[in-house]
This record gives sequence, C-alpha cells and structure tokens, in this order.
Amino acid sequence: MILPVNYTLDGGAVVFRTDPGSKLAAATVGATVAFEVDTADERDRTGRSVVVRGQAADVADLERLRALPLYPWAPAAKVHYVRIRPASVTGRRIALPADLPCTWWG
Repeated sequence: MILPVNYTLDGGAVVFRTDPGSKLAAATVGATVAFEVDTADERDRTGRSVVVRGQAADVADLERLRALPLYPWAPAAKVHYVRIRPASVTGRRIALPADLPCTWWG
C-alpha cells in the first residue's frame, strides 16, 4: 500500500503524524515499511529519489516530537506520531536528457 504523508526528520528517523487507520495499524505491529521522497529541479533538469526502509512504530514520547515542524495537510487532529528507524537508506540522482522538452515535468 502506498500512502502520502507529510513528514519531518528526527535525528536519523523519519516521523509523520496520522489518525487511526491503515498507517497507524501498520505502525503498531512493527511493520517493515518503505518511505520514498522524490524531488525535481526544473532549473538544472535533475531529480532525486531517496528510499528509507525500516521498522515503523507508534511513538509514545510525544513531548519533544510535538515541538518539531510537522503540520498535517488534511484537516484532522493527527494525534498519533509514527517513527521509521532506517535499516537502509538508498538514493539516486537522475539527470534528464537535454532533448526532452522543458515542460516534461508537467
């Protein structure tokens, strides 16, 4: 399952907020997850992709995490915090061929 989340980094871990549902259910059973972030830079015609694989866990030490700059996009309290501790981090940089039209990204 692939689900969009907003996130922040806490040390070497990825942290996101959620409400009860599939993301929280996966976290509470210690699921192995993959978290991917992609970026594109139109100016230099490059892209980057980073994948973090690790265990997801519902976070109990919320006092410090509530001070992180992590704000939900969708309206809801998003009171549960999930942390992904990386077992592996991989990434790549992609340069677009010069002959692709400059509107290729959309």
